[in-house]
Amino acid sequence: MSDDRILAVLTDIRNWTRAASYSSVKKLLEEALPDNKSRAAYQMMGDATPSMEQVRIACRIGRSTLFSLADRWTAMGLMEVKDDKRRVRLFDLTDFGLLDAEPHPQSPAKR
Repeated sequence: MSDDRILAVLTDIRNWTRAASYSSVKKLLEEALPDNKSRAAYQMMGDATPSMEQVRIACRIGRSTLFSLADRWTAMGLMEVKDDKRRVRLFDLTDFGLLDAEPHPQSPAKR
């Protein structure tokens, strides 16, 4: 079998898997991310991930709380840890209707 044919078969398998698991993944995301604050934090942790500190400040979440959430999301299969120890979400919440658009957390108020 040629490489192109193998790629086509794998792409087809991936597409069917996505379609078949959509509702269960959405339910898992809703359970793991029950509020706007946790959803915003999760969504910010994409491939162009800001630091955990930047996510924490932007979403106004405590350091230990954010690390606990990230550990839980990783254990649930919603996030992966890259070789450089960065945590990256595996799903885009907009694909599941859990966010209207990319979150834009408010900056801390200037005093």
